Amino acid sequence: MSHAAFRTLASLAVLALAPVARAVPSITVEGFVGWQHLELNAPAQQIGGAIGGSEGTAIFGVDGLLDLEGLGVGLAIDKTVSGNAQPWAGSIMVGFLPEILMLRLELLGEIGRRARDFGDLFDSDGASFLGLRPGASVRLAVLPLRIGGNVLLRWPTSNGDIGSPDFGFIGKVGFEFP
Repeated sequence: MSHAAFRTLASLAVLALAPVARAVPSITVEGFVGWQHLELNAPAQQIGGAIGGSEGTAIFGVDGLLDLEGLGVGLAIDKTVSGNAQPWAGSIMVGFLPEILMLRLELLGEIGRRARDFGDLFDSDGASFLGLRPGASVRLAVLPLRIGGNVLLRWPTSNGDIGSPDFGFIGKVGFEFP
């Protein structure tokens, strides 16, 4: 093999491996705030004493997301703060985080629990849900600051009944640590 062919193959190998070498796991910690529409058809004791129906409410929370070269794993906790039902919700998130230029798409699913009190998230009094959390965020040039937004879709799964989904919209700001 000639030197020119070897250099060409070596250059192509370096270019092919550049995205892998550049991809470094990162952790993003964010605070978020938004609006959520709750479908309150679960048993009353599970979500704050509401009796059926639906209601729009404010929501705030925090999440942490580990980006493992495009695979995301994280935790989220949030609280609704207005209306009749003011439950806490906690979830485990898993999904894909493809990055296109400076825009990171967040294609996440979640499994979690909702309860009237924070401590009930870890007890049998909570109501379970499955959800989707699609969104996008951007990291500001040289700063570790990341801003973005997500849509929340959460289907109640307690008692084997998958009902109408809760839905919401959140805006978020956080820090990304490489």
